[in-house]
Amino acid sequence: WSMIPGRFKDYISTPKINNYKSLHTAIIGPNKERIEIQIRTQQMHEFAERGIASHWKYKSSEKLSHLALKEYDWLRDLVEIMEKDTNPEHSLEYTKLQMFQDNVFCFTPKGEVIKLPRGATPIDFAYAVHTKIGDSLTSCEINGRGSPLQSILKNGDLVNIIGSKNVSPSLQWLSYAKTGKARASIRKYWQNRKNIDQNSEKMYISSLCIKIPNVPGKLGEVSSLIGFHQNNIINMEIISKKTDYLEFIFDIQINDLKNYKNLISELKLKEYKFKIIRH
Repeated sequence: WSMIPGRFKDYISTPKINNYKSLHTAIIGPNKERIEIQIRTQQMHEFAERGIASHWKYKSSEKLSHLALKEYDWLRDLVEIMEKDTNPEHSLEYTKLQMFQDNVFCFTPKGEVIKLPRGATPIDFAYAVHTKIGDSLTSCEINGRGSPLQSILKNGDLVNIIGSKNVSPSLQWLSYAKTGKARASIRKYWQNRKNIDQNSEKMYISSLCIKIPNVPGKLGEVSSLIGFHQNNIINMEIISKKTDYLEFIFDIQINDLKNYKNLISELKLKEYKFKIIRH
């Protein structure tokens, strides 16, 4: 198979700063799919997966069982989640999500492999790459085609994340995100946002799911209504496309509940189909 130029890395002769050792390369495999290959000894692999704790297996007189090592992996990930999110209910939710799940392996445009639980979405992929990538996510391409953020990823998918500095993660993503890391990061973002605004005017966040007729000017009309009633759109996402309508989720910053109620009344008056999403 043909190798991908620039993807060969020799971390054995030149280990990483944390003493990680391995040979990396990437090739174009069957059906022109990108395949990343990592070559290392079993001891190198244990260190790559578990860091310094891997030495227990080789230096301790009592060898660790496979189950004990698997429990260590789970604990390592749980600690990372707890550092981001101090709510114990969210940590419990993570442990449930991580149990008994198979994995899927997807690729970045640069050929890097991202491991995710089965059922993961591009939202999980973005946060697995980096928290900032997830926070700035606006849309994605899967295998070169524009796809909804709630799409289920499959083994071998090539995922291109498209982002913007001027957006915020949607609270609705909590309904799509599969991994504990993605869910904790979304909650952490909004907790930080809430803390920043505590000393300013009281702020509320709400999400509206609105079906907008597929007619020129209707999306602009809805956006204008939201602004006219002194509400601020902080994120907007299209979740469904039909022949006669488009379905959008608007995350709205509310500074005055009276203005928000007026917006709801006018949407009803203009006969828009919508629902308020509770968080």
